[in-house]
Amino acid sequence: MGFAFIPSSVHTVQAGEVAVVKKWGVAKEQKNSGLYFDLWIGTKYEKYDAKVQEVKINTQAYSSDGQTMEIELVVQYQISNAVKISTNYGGLDMLESRISTVSIEKMKSTLSKKQAMTIIETRATVSPDVEEAIRNAITQDYYVNITSVVLTDISFTETFEQVILKVA
Repeated sequence: MGFAFIPSSVHTVQAGEVAVVKKWGVAKEQKNSGLYFDLWIGTKYEKYDAKVQEVKINTQAYSSDGQTMEIELVVQYQISNAVKISTNYGGLDMLESRISTVSIEKMKSTLSKKQAMTIIETRATVSPDVEEAIRNAITQDYYVNITSVVLTDISFTETFEQVILKVA
């Protein structure tokens, strides 16, 4: 009769995952990949992907001279403390939402300090500036390590780009 409960007490955490062990709903510890035995009563394993995660952001921003830009940004991160993420954010969805919000705000703030022509002329230096601003904003309070931030596209309005082509 006691053997019927054993399968519910065996937990597997796959390679590339971490699990937050919750006892009676409270996050207690983090387990790395492996096979674990915990009594099933009151114990739940909440699994997180420990590989590099990616947040893709598409938004509009304005340069200091009022030009509208369509921006595509990719923020890659890896979780560093799943227990704290579970406790403070309730999971990766809420954490990604916060990372996205902070990234948009810092990207807009950085780009709004530059004129449109400067952004076009120094496109290679704009991405590192945005990355630095986002890295500085997403601190240990987010329990992640930012692995990269890349501006994949900056597009201006068609009218503005036509004016630039005529000038060039």
